[in-house]
Amino acid sequence: MDRKVVILGAQWGDEGKGKIVDLLSENFDTVVRYQGGSNAGHTVIAGGEKLILHLLPTGILHPHVKGVIAQGMVVDLEVLEKEINTLNSRGIDISERLLISDRAHLVLPYHKVLDRLFESKGGIGTTLRGIGPAYMFKVGRKGIRLSDLADEKRLTELIEENVAFVKDLCEKVFCQKFDLSPQRIGEGITRIYERIKDNITDASRILLKDRGKTLFEGAQGTMLDVDMGTYPFVTSSNSSSLGLSNGTGLSPKFFSDASIIGVAKAYTTRVGSGPFPTELEGEEGERLREMGGEYGSTTGRPRRCGWLDLISLKFASDLNHFDGLIITKLDVLDSFDEIKVCVGYEIEGQRVEHFPSSLSLMESARPIYETLKGWKSSTKGISDPSHLPAEAKEYIRFIEEFTGVPVIMLSTGPKREEYLWLREMPLTKATCL
Repeated sequence: MDRKVVILGAQWGDEGKGKIVDLLSENFDTVVRYQGGSNAGHTVIAGGEKLILHLLPTGILHPHVKGVIAQGMVVDLEVLEKEINTLNSRGIDISERLLISDRAHLVLPYHKVLDRLFESKGGIGTTLRGIGPAYMFKVGRKGIRLSDLADEKRLTELIEENVAFVKDLCEKVFCQKFDLSPQRIGEGITRIYERIKDNITDASRILLKDRGKTLFEGAQGTMLDVDMGTYPFVTSSNSSSLGLSNGTGLSPKFFSDASIIGVAKAYTTRVGSGPFPTELEGEEGERLREMGGEYGSTTGRPRRCGWLDLISLKFASDLNHFDGLIITKLDVLDSFDEIKVCVGYEIEGQRVEHFPSSLSLMESARPIYETLKGWKSSTKGISDPSHLPAEAKEYIRFIEEFTGVPVIMLSTGPKREEYLWLREMPLTKATCL
């Protein structure tokens, strides 16, 4: 296994990264979350128990793994405390294994107030967890970082200043009542800070000196990247490989020897608003949703479902320069007679085989499909490639040929043990199907 591996979502999030990171982490010393916040929910099913982590790196479930919350994240301390308590209740002690960057910004109650207000005025379908406003405050130089918690006087001044700013915005712009108390906010985060202050450190410096094996765990998905995704229907951070350096504080050269692996479902899903060319709104879409259990781990909202969009997957593969793909939920397609894959868009009467940046063009795009034969037999829990149906192998080959990226692993069910390798890691040992 390579010393540095990056796991990224290759679609609009919810690709199953949590299971993959949990699975691979057994072979690593450190797992790093470096962007996003509690708007991401990484789900793991191990030992018959379901666990959803929003802030803690998924790999920290392994007792030997050190988990890092890096500087590019925005941290809701209340959510973090709940996750720590949940793990403690299950006998998982992470007090000596959790590192939190002192440069990471906080998500505070007034960010959630703003999130709700923005959504009420024609939003994009956020999780209402204050993530976007927290990043807005960061870029607007009004944010509060973990390092500020050690200075009580400065912390009080920052909270009072921000609360006054948000109060004016709510009452004078939105004409909404605002009654958050700066004192209560300060007391709340100070209480949690006292519990975790020994975990707060210069994480970038530690990662730079670390000579162990490190896995970098991306959140959301490439098509939600704030710069390269379907803007403005995106998240508020760089959820592609573009976020690696600014999210960790490490030079791009640090990642020059890393393997970058994309995770994609065997079909496509999306939560919230935004263009989705292959969306199925009828019986087939509902069938995918029910068979795949497509409900948000963070919000519980039903996910929009559709056939695999190879134009967007090719875009994500090229942008991130994936060394390999991991395809999840292959078993969800087991019962379909035919399986469609999008190989182009029709836009303004023209065939387009690239992913446009224009929102209006994407909203008008109609999928051009190629139809493949379904395998009509169970792939659930298969762990030997030779047991895969021929049609399933053909489906994987089609994805590889279109994207130019080898598929190295398949997930064939939600449980930790339901997967199979098609190629070994590192990728130089690859053997084709």
